[in-house]
Amino acid sequence: MSLGCAKNLVDTEVMIATLASKGWKLESDADRADTVVINTCAFIDPAKAESTQAILDQATRKQPRQQLIVAGCLAQRYGTQLRSLIPEIDGIVGTGAYAGIADVLEEAQAGRAPVRLHFDAEPVHDFLPRLVTTPRATAYLKIAEGCDHPCTFCIIPKLRGAFRSRGLDSICAEASALVDGGAKELILIAQDTSMWGRD
Repeated sequence: MSLGCAKNLVDTEVMIATLASKGWKLESDADRADTVVINTCAFIDPAKAESTQAILDQATRKQPRQQLIVAGCLAQRYGTQLRSLIPEIDGIVGTGAYAGIADVLEEAQAGRAPVRLHFDAEPVHDFLPRLVTTPRATAYLKIAEGCDHPCTFCIIPKLRGAFRSRGLDSICAEASALVDGGAKELILIAQDTSMWGRD
């Protein structure tokens, strides 16, 4: 389940493809899934409330031996506090740890309750496989991650880390793959698109 912005949706698509490459199968019915991953938002209060409610709803419906993994901005912001408040959570994946999602699921199934909240100092992912979930003609293309502006009204730097541009070759490779997959329109996204390439 992906909540929040288009950047979160791209992160969810990358996690789905990463898990598929490790042999995990996508199940659209959460009640039948062995593991449910909720990619959350925490940017504004209504988004926090929606994410929290989605977690609580899934915790209430959680089947025996089913794992509940909370990912994304709410996970990054509140970390282990979430598990203290909602003990049904079996694993937590912050915004900088998506590449390790398969390891988190395996650890959760082994009962180790993993928490991954680090930010990679490296640039944003190089062209990682995605399972695109938008209508075929349109796709989002993430060109950067994070933000360096310390605005008092905004929590993005704490949720997404410092600004990091993707390399041009990586962006072009993903753009070509998206077009080859049928996309006619690519929507460039980042927390601060105007800063691309300045880092």
